[in-house]
Amino acid sequence: MSATSEPRPATPVRTSLSLSQKEKLSITELELKDATATSPANDEDGDLPAIDQKQLARTIRKVDLIILPTMTVILALCFIDRTNMGLAKVIGMGTDLNFKSNEYAISLLVFFPGYCLCVLPNNYILSKVPVRYWLTFLSFSFGILTLASGLVHTFNGLAAVRAFLGVCEAGVYPTIVVVMSVWYPKFYFGKRLTTVCAGASLLSALSGVLAYAFSHVHSPGYNGWRYIFIIEGSISAFVALCAFFVLDEYPRESKFLNTEQRDLTVRLLTQDREKESQEKLTISTILHTLQDWKVWIFAILYMLCVTGTYGLAYYIPLILNSQMGFTGAISQLLTTPPYFYGFILSVAVSSLSDHHKIRSPYIVGLELNVIMGMVLMRWGPNTGSQYLGLFFNLGSSLVLGPLIVVWAVDNASNHVKRSVTSGLQLSFGAIGGIIGSTVFRAQDAPYYTPGIIVVLCSSFVIAVVAAFFYFYFGKQNKLRKEAGLLLEGQQGFYYTL
Repeated sequence: MSATSEPRPATPVRTSLSLSQKEKLSITELELKDATATSPANDEDGDLPAIDQKQLARTIRKVDLIILPTMTVILALCFIDRTNMGLAKVIGMGTDLNFKSNEYAISLLVFFPGYCLCVLPNNYILSKVPVRYWLTFLSFSFGILTLASGLVHTFNGLAAVRAFLGVCEAGVYPTIVVVMSVWYPKFYFGKRLTTVCAGASLLSALSGVLAYAFSHVHSPGYNGWRYIFIIEGSISAFVALCAFFVLDEYPRESKFLNTEQRDLTVRLLTQDREKESQEKLTISTILHTLQDWKVWIFAILYMLCVTGTYGLAYYIPLILNSQMGFTGAISQLLTTPPYFYGFILSVAVSSLSDHHKIRSPYIVGLELNVIMGMVLMRWGPNTGSQYLGLFFNLGSSLVLGPLIVVWAVDNASNHVKRSVTSGLQLSFGAIGGIIGSTVFRAQDAPYYTPGIIVVLCSSFVIAVVAAFFYFYFGKQNKLRKEAGLLLEGQQGFYYTL
């Protein structure tokens, strides 16, 4: 099934619940009520039959059970590579491979050119190839390449493996974004994508504990850092093959939902996207979408965001080791707790953002947390305050990336624009990865002040642009409501602030 097989517009649904009924609803059912409540776009329609909320709640829970665990595990295996590089460097990879002054940074950098170039082509291939075949192929490939990272004996060999790894991983996150945007309506999507990303980051951070155990495995010619890659790469390849049997296609063709559940899912989706155009993903529609300046601004915002995320992910163990004075083993273990905080923060913030149907104020607030965290990390008076800064910084960064992607997808008026917008964002994210992997330079240890300053400036720009979009989109929505201005060429479309 291709990615363009998105549900066709059907009759929207309006829900009507009394106070006594609301009190009986579960958390999921209340969420469904919020998502199906009257919006500005719905106000233009007449009275419509109500949906069975309890049946819909059961259906959404089943969709969550089908989609979220599988996507979280696959993305976690992809993220583990970021954690592995820093940990392997701390426990001897640079010594064994005879790294020169900047070769660790270069080994990180070569991952990103292929990643940048292959994101949009991936989304096009996804429109032609069934999800479970494509995602299984990508996941199995990056598992094998991760394993190969533990078998290399020279810097050149590591750089070559990581270049191919970038090509394979380029398709994983974009595929997850596209697939989830087709399964979930706008104000279900935010919390679930953010939860998947934060859960994946948490699982990848827990790999630090596993890496600590694997690093104690030794054999002639193979020190512990190699087994981090060999064992975790083998696990990734095995899980990818298993995922083939549990990955589902799109709602209308789901093999795990029954007929009634498929119909309800499609009905909810078509309510959310009632007047979308049914363009197909072609070179012409891609080029047309790229003429919208807002698409490029959202891509730049994501690039600036992941500059800090990638930089921290690769350099946290080194910062803990060189700046804060922890041993290599303790540095591995201390990378994990900030990810627990980030996961809790992700679920809380994305739930509130979906509930209030607004993104930009949360993005501004999170960026202020990043700024505070960076200042504490660099200029905190003691190790405790510096480590606290890591919580603020990393925790907020885990929410910001997916939330910016969700905000851009929310403001894409049809499935073609959603696919192109998210693809361009993630391509620019690779550029952010290049910046993040180079601004934290070895010669700047132990404080990495230039990298800290780059992240501070990036956070400030994101906050300012998010505030600008809040007022700009608000003004456009007001013109739509009061003067009938047609937004994005779509009847009933309103921007998400």
